[in-house]
Amino acid sequence: MERVSIRTLGIAGLVLLLGSGPGWAQGAPPLTTLSNTSYATTGGGSGALQQDTSGIGNTAFGDSALAANTTGSYNLASGFNALSSNTSGGFNTASGIDTLYSNTTGIENTASGFAALFSNTTGYYNTASGLAALYSNTTGSDNTANGYQALYSNTNGYYNTASGYQALYSNTTGSYNTASGFYALYSNTTGNYNTAGGFYALFSNTNGGANTASGIYALTTNTTGSYNTASGYLALDGNTTGNYNSASGYQALFTNTTGSLNVALGANAGYSNTTGSNNTFLGAQTDTSGVNYSNGTALGYGATLSASNSIVLGNTSISRIYAEVTSITAISDRRRKQDITPLEAELGLDFIAKLQPVSYRFNNGDATRRYGFIAQDLETALPAALRDTVETAPPEHGLALIERQNDPDRTYRVAYGELVAPIVKSIQEQQQQIAALRRQNAELRQALDGQAATFESEIAALRRSIEGIRVGQVSAAR
Repeated sequence: MERVSIRTLGIAGLVLLLGSGPGWAQGAPPLTTLSNTSYATTGGGSGALQQDTSGIGNTAFGDSALAANTTGSYNLASGFNALSSNTSGGFNTASGIDTLYSNTTGIENTASGFAALFSNTTGYYNTASGLAALYSNTTGSDNTANGYQALYSNTNGYYNTASGYQALYSNTTGSYNTASGFYALYSNTTGNYNTAGGFYALFSNTNGGANTASGIYALTTNTTGSYNTASGYLALDGNTTGNYNSASGYQALFTNTTGSLNVALGANAGYSNTTGSNNTFLGAQTDTSGVNYSNGTALGYGATLSASNSIVLGNTSISRIYAEVTSITAISDRRRKQDITPLEAELGLDFIAKLQPVSYRFNNGDATRRYGFIAQDLETALPAALRDTVETAPPEHGLALIERQNDPDRTYRVAYGELVAPIVKSIQEQQQQIAALRRQNAELRQALDGQAATFESEIAALRRSIEGIRVGQVSAAR
């Protein structure tokens, strides 16, 4: 139902309730007759409605209640100084000492509790319930405050809703905020479109906007960060200026301060991230071993990022990864690469010859026998192949065959795919050696063939010579 219809029904109801006789006031004796010329005006208390002239449908009980009202109508004031300064404001309800005390022309406000909406002058459509709720509001409108000093400092912010002890306490001009819980959005001053539900949720937020915090201490230290969503006890607790983060779960993204565009789902997910951005943590205890890694994804319980621009699947207990595909493809477009050079000689046959293939089992309970290499052996074979994730400079040749992680154990990892190029190069070198040997063999065969022909010619000559000698000997004998 629209406000006009509600107001019309309210007027009719008040007229029927209060009657249509002249106004009167009852206070300290003797009884004082008002100069009001309209109807349905009732006052009870010293100075109540004492300046009313043409206002109608007003009811005031308490010393100085509606004392300054002249033309305001359909107001209800109950309590010492309730609506005391109101002049022409209408359809206001004030219940409690000093409630709506400063209101002059504001309309359709409701205040219940000591000094609730105390400073309101022209603000309208406000509802305050609780001691000093919306106390400082002057021109702000369409606010709802429920609880001790809820929205206490609000001056001209509008469309705010605060429920709980000092919820949205410091808000001055911020609008479209919703706070539910003890100290929720306490420090917010000019931030807009924030939603906080829970003890100390978004407590430190000042002018950050469009944040949503649900849970005790969720986003509690956020100051100017915006567009963040935190759900869970201590979720995004340390965030200050980071933007566009989403955290769901106990202590998810707990230490994040300025990192932005992070997503964490699960208890303690992304707990150690502080300034890293564009990371995704899916699963309980998914985390990062560094504070500023970016563009990383940790998937599965305990998966831990150890470098930027990387994806980690599972924890150290994971022994297999299954996929309904026959291959995994990687970008290899020349246009996406630079500094293209032939592989160094050190990564050829000599390097492959130094490798020590072994069989082994992991010491995590998995009895499967596997075949591969030991990272430390690879490092011995080619020290330059190691990339330490703690160091910022990559190895000169950029192979990154071995990585030493930034974790408590400084765990080694091997990128088996990086062995393909050295293996191919070693095969090429071997083929070159084979081709050279073939050429040498051909040359030797050719030389031997030539020598054989010479030998055969010489042997034939010797045979002829011998045959001539034999014939001569036979002739001489005759």
